[in-house]
Amino acid sequence: MANHLRPLFITANFRGVPIPKVMVDGGAAINLLPHRMLSKMGRTEKDLIPTRLTVTNCAGGITKTHGILDVDVIFGSKKLKIAFFVVDTTSTTYNSLLGRDWIHQSLCVPSTLHQQLALWNEEGYMEIVEADPRPFLPSAMYFEVRYYHDDLGPFTFLRVNQNGRPHGVTAQRLIEDGLASSLEDWNRPFVLNLQNSDD
Repeated sequence: MANHLRPLFITANFRGVPIPKVMVDGGAAINLLPHRMLSKMGRTEKDLIPTRLTVTNCAGGITKTHGILDVDVIFGSKKLKIAFFVVDTTSTTYNSLLGRDWIHQSLCVPSTLHQQLALWNEEGYMEIVEADPRPFLPSAMYFEVRYYHDDLGPFTFLRVNQNGRPHGVTAQRLIEDGLASSLEDWNRPFVLNLQNSDD
């Protein structure tokens, strides 16, 4: 069960529309929706709540938001009205990102290790929801697709040097496929930048 590096992708219902490849990430403070998803949900720019807030990724890149969209999200048996920051992005592999804002509101305990989410429903009972086991087509050219190879596991040290310190790191197929350099290009999901934009 532990021998994988998979992120946590689910399928959720947005205003009656099933949306696959929704990423649940406790490392993100807010919920994000790529601008390209507006039309798929039957929404337009006119539906957005204006905001001057910007979002930034861990590398310090800043992105202006088009606005905030309120969406009724159903996952499992739970329905919540969630605020999404709508941003322009072409590099993301998710159709939406649910961060700590949704995780905490929904009383959800996500586990990338177990590829499950535990939700507490209105009656106070816990509900286990399985993550999507294969969210990507095999032909997809996404970075995360490679995390779904069965022989890709956690990073391990190859050996110990003369001073007793571990060195030489491998992650099975990750190194075999020459993806180690791609880790430097990996963009983590955005987090909220509390500074207002002057524009």
